[in-house]
Amino acid sequence: MLSEFVAKILSLDAPNVSVHEGLEYTDKDLTLITPPAPSAVAISTLQGLVDLFDAELDDAKKVGDCLVHVTGPRSVKLISRVSDAHGRRRTWVEVEYPMSCKTFPFGNFLDPEAFIIGCQAGFQRVKIELADGSMTPDLDYVVRVASAISAEDIETSDDDGISQTVAMRRGVVLKGQETIRPIVNLAPYRTFAEIDQVVSAFVFRARKGNSGIELALYEADGGRWQLAAVDAIVAWLKPHFEGVQIIS
Repeated sequence: MLSEFVAKILSLDAPNVSVHEGLEYTDKDLTLITPPAPSAVAISTLQGLVDLFDAELDDAKKVGDCLVHVTGPRSVKLISRVSDAHGRRRTWVEVEYPMSCKTFPFGNFLDPEAFIIGCQAGFQRVKIELADGSMTPDLDYVVRVASAISAEDIETSDDDGISQTVAMRRGVVLKGQETIRPIVNLAPYRTFAEIDQVVSAFVFRARKGNSGIELALYEADGGRWQLAAVDAIVAWLKPHFEGVQIIS
């Protein structure tokens, strides 16, 4: 108890500074006292970032010391170019794509109804240019297959690990054999609404589960869509921030 009391008294004493080989040492830790900093304005759209900048939020535009930092496919910051005397870089605005926006459940097998609803609600409708120059709506193809394939026919499918051949119902009576395309190109909603959603490759699979036919989509681009989304965000921001450097 006495030793703790003595240690407390010593801690209240002024620090002792000693010099060894030209370097200064102190026997106490010093803590820098920093004044409070204003918090960043949190928004969820790129247009909101432009509007706040044009409205000269906290004189950010007048100061002329701004950088727009695209930190990812779903996040952007308006920051100061130079840090303050305390080593802090000011963040005026933080833009985050809202996590409440639902995305398609990739990597999960779904029954046809849930799969079709997910496709209709979770993807931007775009046409993909094929090697021969023709255009194909892959989303319509995926939905058509999901609507036509039957649970009893999936048992007779041919599957070589790349593509699957399954029997498909056409209307009420007709049936036909069709090979499911192993790779489809789709544009899911997964970044800011101001830019066109990035088209990327997905593996399209079907199987018979305990309750019937199940379908799934698996991401097949190794996450490279994120780089394309960042480039698209930068391209959208450039005309709105003339004279301001945009980094990614």
